[in-house]
Order: sequence, then C-alpha cells, then structure tokens
Amino acid sequence: MVHRSPANRLAEHGKFSDQPGEGRKIRRGRRTSRLNKRACSCVEDVMPRIGALRFFLSLLVALPLSLPLLYPHLLRCMLVSRSADFRRLPDRASSHSLYIRTTVSARQQTQFQAHCRAAQARISRFWGGQQGRAVLIYCPSQTDYARYCAGGEGAGCSLGTPWGDAYLVLGPEGNNVDVIAHELCHDELFSRLGWWSVKRQIPQWFNEGLALLVDYRFSSPDVWERPDSTASPVDTPRMGPFGFRPMIPLTDLVTTSDFFGGDYGHVMMAYQTAADEVARWLRRVGQPGLLALTRSVANGESFDQAYQRLEKGATRSARPGKR
Repeated sequence: MVHRSPANRLAEHGKFSDQPGEGRKIRRGRRTSRLNKRACSCVEDVMPRIGALRFFLSLLVALPLSLPLLYPHLLRCMLVSRSADFRRLPDRASSHSLYIRTTVSARQQTQFQAHCRAAQARISRFWGGQQGRAVLIYCPSQTDYARYCAGGEGAGCSLGTPWGDAYLVLGPEGNNVDVIAHELCHDELFSRLGWWSVKRQIPQWFNEGLALLVDYRFSSPDVWERPDSTASPVDTPRMGPFGFRPMIPLTDLVTTSDFFGGDYGHVMMAYQTAADEVARWLRRVGQPGLLALTRSVANGESFDQAYQRLEKGATRSARPGKR
C-alpha cells in the first residue's frame, strides 16, 4: 500500500500545492474571480439605469420633434410668421401677436383689432391681470381654419405646447369679443399653470366652464362683473339652450374626449353643465378664490382638494354670525 501524506492528498484534489508559489497563485486567482463577479454585478445594476437615462434623454429630444409631425396644424401655427398667406398686425396696444390672412378686408381687420382689445380688457378684469401671451391667428375662410385648427370645428380653438408656446386660432365665426375672450381665458389658465399641470390636473369641465364665464353666449356678466346682482341666484342654474337643466355628471366630463366625444346635443349640454357648475363655485369663492385655486395647484395641491377646500372655507365665512 502506498501511503500518501496529507499534503499529497490535498495536492491531488487541487486544495494545496507543495510547489513554491502555487498556493499564492491559487488564492490570488480566487480573489480576482471574486472581484470580477462584483464588477459584473455592479455593471448589471448600472446598465438598467443607463438605459432609463438614455430613454428619458431620447424622449426629451424626440417630443419637440415629433409633435409638429404628428400635429401638422400645430406646425403651421408655429410657422405662421413665415407664411406668405398671413401678415402680422402692428398693434402696440395688444399684449399678443396678431396674425390675419392677407385676404382679410380692411373692415374685418378693424373689427378684429377692436374685438381683441375688448376681449383682453375683459380677461384682465376677470383674472385681475393678464399673463397669457398666445399668438392669435384669424382665418376668415373655413378652409384655412381647418388647416390651422384640427377638424375646423367651432368658432375658435386653442393650442398649447409642453415648452410654453400657445396659439389661438379663430375661424370665420370667431371674429367677435365672446369667442376671443373664451380662447384667451384658456390661454390664461395655461400660462399660470403650465401645459403639463393643465393636462394632468385640470378637468375639462372646469377649463371650459371658466372660459364660458367670459363668453356671454353661454353666461351672464352678472356672475362676476356684478357679483352683488340678484339676477341669477347662487345655487340655481340657468335653463340650458334646450329648455331644461343640464344633467351630465361632472365625473363624465373630465377629459377632452369625455367633453367633446358625443354628438352636438351632448357637447352643448356639456358646455351648459360646465358653465353652471363653475358659475356656482365662483359666486361662492369670488375672484380671490379663483386666484387662490391656481396658486394652490401650481404649488402641488390637487385640483379636487383645492376646489372643495376653497368652497368650504367661503361657505363657513358666509354663515350668519360667523366671525
């Protein structure tokens, strides 16, 4: 029988070597292997983060480039200053850039400028000032209006971008104070909160209802111009355009598709529902409540919470004997 020493047995199994330096090489190799494993683990942890960062940076670059391609009417609005079909009106009294079709008559131009000034004055009274700087584009023909406002529906439309630019397109029926004030009110809310907050936080019924309060086709100046008037009681909605009170729940009018997705009767009833609700709320909270709402949402409070909180606070203050 051949007797093997413990050293020989370990060497045969690769656990130990009696050759000079072999043991150190094995231990060094194991340390290197462990370091390689740790490095691979770190790389595996970092790679998803790098991938997410690349995706985010790509999105930031692609979003401004893709929007004009996906929305050609927006691209036309962005390039209206370079269009040979439109010209800018030199109006120092206006805080907005005004563009009209070159085919607009002198009478239409005079009316348009006067209507813009009156609408801007109405917005300044309603908001206590004006921060919006949207570009106004007047298209006297339905063909042009459809090219600059997707679908060409209604008398006017507002377009906003994530980077802050805004455009108000007015169609053949949009050259009047009510339509211009309506669109300017959308722009004012957009300017005070930003595109992302309006899209993410503000329900469409409030956005439209607020604009309808300066649009006297659907509302009365008594709601805010003369708040002490008794022409419209606080909690009694006006009769809708169909002769009955609107009955669409506000929860069914949150998104743009909710509001405008139905037929003509649905849209008109949606407008009336929004106008009545916001008029009721504004009569309770007043102009200070509206400004407080926009500040609260801008500072991070949810719209629903701020809307209800301000109304409850105004109701408590209005109770008889309340100090």
